[in-house]
Amino acid sequence: MGEIRNKPSKWWLILGGSLILIGIILKVIGISGVYPIVAFISGGLIKVFYMSLGIYRNVFKLGWEVVLLVVGVSLVMVGVFLKANPELIHLSGWFIAVGVICKLGFVYLFFQRQKRKKLFGN
Repeated sequence: MGEIRNKPSKWWLILGGSLILIGIILKVIGISGVYPIVAFISGGLIKVFYMSLGIYRNVFKLGWEVVLLVVGVSLVMVGVFLKANPELIHLSGWFIAVGVICKLGFVYLFFQRQKRKKLFGN
């Protein structure tokens, strides 16, 4: 029972993902300004808080899949910076797409590891 108590609430993860999704939707429907950015950044920070809390409490044990997360975040950041350069704007979409795929790969592998840990105690 003690391990369940130490686990961070999944509501943090759901809230973070929802805020990121809201930020994306606001941007896609054409709302500019600070609201999409605040929603996106807040959602990202909440997800980082959730992961950090789980790692701090030794609930989550990370492996090599963290490389996918670091590469994914780096590629997305490079893609965002390339959007500012008119000569390289055509590359920004590719960087962002590959970065998002890497981040999704991290999420998939992370949850597979957690499920395996729960089932087999590894």
